[in-house]
Amino acid sequence: KMRQDTEAALKQFDVSTFMNGGIIKKLEEKLTTDETVIYIASTNAKITTTSTGQTEALPGAIALTSKRIIFTFKVLLDHKTISVDLAQVHSVNSRGNSMTGGHIEVLTMVNTIDFLVKYKKETIAAIQQAFETSIAAAKTSQVAAAPSQEDVLGKIQKLAELQAAGVLTEAEFAEKKADLLDRL
Repeated sequence: KMRQDTEAALKQFDVSTFMNGGIIKKLEEKLTTDETVIYIASTNAKITTTSTGQTEALPGAIALTSKRIIFTFKVLLDHKTISVDLAQVHSVNSRGNSMTGGHIEVLTMVNTIDFLVKYKKETIAAIQQAFETSIAAAKTSQVAAAPSQEDVLGKIQKLAELQAAGVLTEAEFAEKKADLLDRL
């Protein structure tokens, strides 16, 4: 049995699982309970590594969740997975038409995932919009969750007071201060 959010995403985008239910089940195994499936489908994808320009064409399944994009595929006997946090996505593009289907291209720092969608032009646009909306929401929540500079400076000041009072050693103070500064 599939997750309810998987079933809803399959229905929303009219994705057929005929002969591809196994790969979608494998992808579902990679999902966590705190993420929601927004789009999922079996597909062929071209993965291009940014640093080398090397491209691999791979059959598998892709999912857009509330937290990340996941592509899982089988190489020989091993299942492999590429997972990208939504906040790490630079852009999403689409191209294609209702005659030949289309592509969604997800660009990240590390790689580009270009996957096939066999849909009408309107559905291709709806899939792209789902990706863009989810990515924007993830980036907004990441900014909101980041501590403000004033919060960090206030905590460092409190740590300095604890060190001056002898509660923290100089090494402990330096370590905690470095941790706080890394959050900026």
